[in-house]
Amino acid sequence: MLQRRDARCGDGARDDDDVEGAVAWLRKSGVASAAKKAGRGANEGAVAVAATDRELAVIELNSETDFVARNTVFQELARGVVRSALALGAAEPATGPAPRDLDLGALGRAPLAADGGGGGGSGAPPVAEAVGVAAGTLGENLVLRRACVLRLADGAPGLIARYVHNAYADGVGRTAAAVALQSEAADADALRRLGEQLAMHVVAAAPLYLERDGVSAEHLEREREILVQRARASGKPDPIVEKMVQGQLTKFYQEVVLLDQPYVVDPEAGAVRKMLAAASKELGAEVALGGFV
Repeated sequence: MLQRRDARCGDGARDDDDVEGAVAWLRKSGVASAAKKAGRGANEGAVAVAATDRELAVIELNSETDFVARNTVFQELARGVVRSALALGAAEPATGPAPRDLDLGALGRAPLAADGGGGGGSGAPPVAEAVGVAAGTLGENLVLRRACVLRLADGAPGLIARYVHNAYADGVGRTAAAVALQSEAADADALRRLGEQLAMHVVAAAPLYLERDGVSAEHLEREREILVQRARASGKPDPIVEKMVQGQLTKFYQEVVLLDQPYVVDPEAGAVRKMLAAASKELGAEVALGGFV
């Protein structure tokens, strides 16, 4: 506890307070304590989301135990870090709806954003320092694992919608997803509801890619080799093997490609791309899924 006191020196009284120095000492102590814990595993924690209608940031902040992630100190830190990430992402031109990873070094040097959004004030500590202080306070290793932003291109019509699953607090939970919908639909509320349902689908189905063209060549080749080996083990001739592989690749795409996945929110709707086509007719304007995280 800090206490105010006056110290009497030979020629009179002086104020011996040094609040700024005390705060600096506490910060340094927290960072030093965090450094001692840095070697310990941190595989629990939470994700945090901050967003406007046109841009979103999400961060993963890890702790050693799930118990700490439920602490308000941890949650306030996570919200501050993700607001800093949103400000950092907004400072760069928006070139399209694909998600973009943020440089963790740059985020660590950014001031911790205060409540209400925006960057931190002149007295705000850097994000990395704030994480260190919180680690000292909570007694666990904390690791800012990753951060990314999802933004609509400048001038593009549409919105960003999100969903947080198993939320600990507003914008903080175990899993989160967001989608960028590009559309000139006049009913923004209906478009937002559609986006929130798509974000729920992303949480449930965990797609890896938006569309087939986005599947990495390495991943596709690895999967194809596995399927070829399995098909040949059946003893079928090569033409049949090729047909078997193509059929299995279709199932592979349905597992990892968002637009090809069966829409889990409404199983009657078919694949996500089919559901979007139906939504476009209902809303009176094309609805395109530009990106997700």
